[in-house]
Amino acid sequence: MNDVAQLAGVGRGTVSNYINGLHVQDENKQKIKKAIKELNYVPNLQARALKTAQNSYVVFIVPNSWTPFFSELVFKMQNELNRNGFKMILANSHGNPKEEQDILNMAALNQVSGVITTSYSDIYNVMNFSKTINLVSIERYVSEKVPLISSDNYAGGELAAKKLIELKKSRFLVLGREHGHKDVTLVRTKAFKDYMESKKLPVDIFEATLSPSFHNEYYKYLVAHYSNGQVPFDGIFATTDEYGIIAQEVLNTINPELLKKVKIIGFDGAKVSKYMPTPIASIRQPVDDIVKFSVKVLIKMIHNEQIPLNYKKILPVSYQEKEKAF
Repeated sequence: MNDVAQLAGVGRGTVSNYINGLHVQDENKQKIKKAIKELNYVPNLQARALKTAQNSYVVFIVPNSWTPFFSELVFKMQNELNRNGFKMILANSHGNPKEEQDILNMAALNQVSGVITTSYSDIYNVMNFSKTINLVSIERYVSEKVPLISSDNYAGGELAAKKLIELKKSRFLVLGREHGHKDVTLVRTKAFKDYMESKKLPVDIFEATLSPSFHNEYYKYLVAHYSNGQVPFDGIFATTDEYGIIAQEVLNTINPELLKKVKIIGFDGAKVSKYMPTPIASIRQPVDDIVKFSVKVLIKMIHNEQIPLNYKKILPVSYQEKEKAF
């Protein structure tokens, strides 16, 4: 650190402030960055934690990172945490309460700065980790002491219904999956159904099981309703993009002409990769804002700032059309 300070022409304290994420003038930041690069200096994060009594790691729990939505969320969460001086530890829970418990025990044992979770299990109903860990939840209400950051799932379900009606569709199907606990996709389904019922329009609902091969259940359901080149619905609302993409592939397999008649709208609006077009029309979750507010609230908790009980930040969603590849 002394070498960096000498090469940059600044005080040792200024270098220390920079490394610890404290305010440093932009001019000095650039000098320090240049000196660090020239000297190949690597800050000792463990020493920093001992000095500041604060671990610089944040655990981010996702059910899995093998879907477009969670992939984008993970990528942007890591960038935002890095920008604020924290290192992210990614933990895939696979929606398994036992795995989540092990992850949280690890986080508490290692005294990480905090945990941001997108848990879909019921573990928090019996284990109040918020007493020992700075905990922020995305999408799922945990308790009055755990801040919640979420998209407006109910408004999203309504928006999907309105769009299908605008597109002159008249018979509707909702595709989802069974759940062993309350889940945001159930809110999306309810909103869609409520809106259609208010317009006295028919809605069928099919929920696949929790089987890993649930996509085959979608295939069997759609095939069973296919007759004379038609299916009895022209508008499908899938409670996630993943389900919608599966439905799109199934219809294409059954009869490609069906995709000209049946409109599918998913929910998430994430891309498979940064440069690939969105493969399906969707209700877009504001991933950038979800990440920004999650990190912002967590940092306040880390700094012992008071967060109101039952804090909720509900963010607006938007509709995005399927993009063409070229």
